Amino acid sequence: MTDTAAPGGAPTSSPPVLAATLADITTRLRQNKFLNEQHVSQGIVLPILAELGWNTRDTSVVWPEFQTGEGRVDFALCHPPSKPAVFVEVKQVGRAEDAVAVRQALGYAFHCGAPFVVLTDGRTWNFYLPAEQGDYEDRRVCRIDLYERSTSEAAEDFQRYLSRANVESGKSLEAAKTEFHNRKRRLRARGAIPEAWRELIKRKDGGLIEILLRAVESEVGFRPEAHDISDFLGNLHASTLPDQRSDSPSLASRPGPAPDSSKRRRGTGRRALAPQLSTAPDPPLPALLGANRANRLLFLGKEYSCSSAIEAMVIVLRELANSDPSFLERCARHPKARGRTTRYIARTPEELYPYNEDRRSYYEKLPGGWLVATNLSNAGKRRIINMAAEVARLKFGKDIAVEF
Repeated sequence: MTDTAAPGGAPTSSPPVLAATLADITTRLRQNKFLNEQHVSQGIVLPILAELGWNTRDTSVVWPEFQTGEGRVDFALCHPPSKPAVFVEVKQVGRAEDAVAVRQALGYAFHCGAPFVVLTDGRTWNFYLPAEQGDYEDRRVCRIDLYERSTSEAAEDFQRYLSRANVESGKSLEAAKTEFHNRKRRLRARGAIPEAWRELIKRKDGGLIEILLRAVESEVGFRPEAHDISDFLGNLHASTLPDQRSDSPSLASRPGPAPDSSKRRRGTGRRALAPQLSTAPDPPLPALLGANRANRLLFLGKEYSCSSAIEAMVIVLRELANSDPSFLERCARHPKARGRTTRYIARTPEELYPYNEDRRSYYEKLPGGWLVATNLSNAGKRRIINMAAEVARLKFGKDIAVEF
């Protein structure tokens, strides 16, 4: 394990070394060791920058209290010396996503032309492209929360976006812009899904008909007639698509009652978590294909017939937690205990779904005050069961086996 030299600067630590530093910082954060912005700057920001190859003793490269004309930014990372390439604004723990702090940090960058901004409270690090279009959230390209990310993942992102070598070569800014534009494309693609689905139904797409033919045959052991599927899709089109006449408003524009927040679903049981398909604007094909399938669980020699994949997952987690009080804590720390945007096991809904408030009602309660996310595909639930087996030192497929 060696260090690599950043151009003209201190050596850049390898990811395992940086990960160890991040683990130590996270431990001290949880112990409330950083009481103000100065503590965060001296005890977190500067050590991380040093690990990333920045010479924190050279004030022409790591310029503290850089004057912007609008105010002073805590640190300007400069390349060439004295020319800001990245602004790092430091806040007290808990204020990394305060709207005033974000506006202030991006304002500094606009005034000086700094292309990249980092806003951090030590625990959470938000990376912004201030010159791009959109609101503040749109311009954020990366978010690292040391409580939520594994230290190895966090170290990789720090290296990608903030190492001196990548900042000076331009790779840091290039990676940020690539992520920004890829996310824009993903959002456009996601927004086009409902219309594409409507179009498939409207023209009774042959591929869609074949999917339904196979799904029905799998359910009942007999293949229906293609024209029956075609008729079914025609009925869906007639009953679920907006009236396209010019004198008829779209479904999206029709007035309706405001949502009743008191009726928001909570994770108190499987029925509370089930999507309300009757109110969905688009035909629920995934629900149609998945209905009435058998869900079987074999757990330590005992077979369960479960009404859903969620039930199978929860049975495994609850049984293992009841036999070992430390089990869920170890699961929550496991490197596989998270997806791209979701933590699988946590203490609060906000920790389960840090980026999507709408999903925070989708969870099941586990022993000891833990929660497990349920807004996942069956493949995701299978991964959680597999991870649970690994943590409990059981063999997945033998000691624990599932069939969804």
